[in-house]
Amino acid sequence: MRNEIPPSTSSRDGLIRFLEERGVAPRGVVEQLEAYEALVRRWNSRWNLVSRNDIDRLRTRHLEDSLELLPWWRGRLADVGSGAGFPGLPLAIARPGSEVVLIERSERKARFLGQVVIELGLANVEVIAQDVGEFSRSARSPAERFDTVTARAVAPPAEVWNLVRDLLVPNGQVLLQSGTRLSPGMFEVGEIRRAERCGGRWITAVGRAP
Repeated sequence: MRNEIPPSTSSRDGLIRFLEERGVAPRGVVEQLEAYEALVRRWNSRWNLVSRNDIDRLRTRHLEDSLELLPWWRGRLADVGSGAGFPGLPLAIARPGSEVVLIERSERKARFLGQVVIELGLANVEVIAQDVGEFSRSARSPAERFDTVTARAVAPPAEVWNLVRDLLVPNGQVLLQSGTRLSPGMFEVGEIRRAERCGGRWITAVGRAP
């Protein structure tokens, strides 16, 4: 089957360079990322994990786009509306010593995420099959909150901020990816702390305003 074809040497070399440029030692990480890609391809026709138009550009459209967040990520991370696992799983694979929580309300997709965690042996990843609003209301103590939150293709940026801001520790950040530069005034009780164009898209870090 076409989706089972192993990655070419040239695509692996490109991924190695991509990781090294972002401060990640590629040994072991590249193989895990390739195995994750293979799982997405294998299950996509049955589980509708990503658009069929994207499956042939999975690496650039989803994997590398997720890994662009590596230099921005700090501390304990929650990936809200994780879906097929982007960006949370690639980030977790790249930094196996960091804690990552995947929050996905679809039980079907959460089962897929759990299967990836099992098959790849990702001891640093927890999957929670729950709506983010319910999870946020239950996350009362500082130990249950996060330094960094991501939410890729879940809702418009201002809506994402309103959905996830209560998951943050006091100095935490939400990382947003967008096609255009975001306006500083669009985030209620929030402020833009950093914004840069990376890999063809804008990455914006938003935190609570003083």
